Amino acid sequence: MLIEHRPSGDSEVIALVVDQQVELRARDGGREGHVYAVDPAARYLVAVAGGDAVACGALLPIDIDAAEVTRLYVRPAYRGRGLARRMLAALEDLAASRGHRVLRVEANVTSPEAISLFLGAGYRPITRFGRYVKYESSRCFEKRFDDAGRDVRVVRRSSADPAVSELVALSGDEAANRYGSPDARRFPVDPLARFVLATVDGVAAGCGGIQPLDDQTVEVKRMYVRPAYRGNGLARRVLAALEDLAAGSHYSLIRLETGQRQPESIRLYESAGYRPIPPYGPYVHSRLSLCYEKLVIATEPIASELA
Repeated sequence: MLIEHRPSGDSEVIALVVDQQVELRARDGGREGHVYAVDPAARYLVAVAGGDAVACGALLPIDIDAAEVTRLYVRPAYRGRGLARRMLAALEDLAASRGHRVLRVEANVTSPEAISLFLGAGYRPITRFGRYVKYESSRCFEKRFDDAGRDVRVVRRSSADPAVSELVALSGDEAANRYGSPDARRFPVDPLARFVLATVDGVAAGCGGIQPLDDQTVEVKRMYVRPAYRGNGLARRVLAALEDLAAGSHYSLIRLETGQRQPESIRLYESAGYRPIPPYGPYVHSRLSLCYEKLVIATEPIASELA
């Protein structure tokens, strides 16, 4: 899976936009205002799988500070696998790189899955704006980036990296505080696990790792973001980077475990397309464990910040 920039006149962009508008028109009964043409002022991203364009999204500037996410669309055959979330994350990165501090989106009440996506990604409801003011069925949302202007990087590191080691230790301490025992959540990490490290202005702010379970499956381990850096989508970026790392290493399935006393982690994984599964491996007899898995549809890493 590759997410790439495309010009507004690209034939595959045009086809995706037209298909989206046809679907929306069928859903809402032909709401006045459907526009089938692409907007030359917007910047388009396209997801490519197996040589085919399967999803798109666009960033339309509103002013210096704000931009609108529009034309977010995934072909039906590729839905339910977290691709819309990854497209949205890529558009957020594009917005941040262009200096936008605010992103706005609109969804019709006939598209509840889009509304759930935006709410799950940290967008908050706002009053209708711009051309949506006249549509009572429109629901508008906004997300502000407190780290706009900061240098945010996600890079690969080994488990022996000092910054990774520090964050892993902090994650263990927090788990012990939540579960009341230093050993309650001490499931081991393979020394050969591969990690990604998120930094903000050079400060190690979050991490996560993957370790192989078999030839086809890896497990996510030690997902953690320092409290001061939470609420800005950093955990989602770490998780997306781990998915890219797994896919680029030819693993087709990702599994993970979290605890019942970590509702924010549960929301993150479920909104990212992970589905509940029975406890596996060391978690079979852990009464507080919740396990999930997700099929990695990519065969190539998505173009990202990974160094």
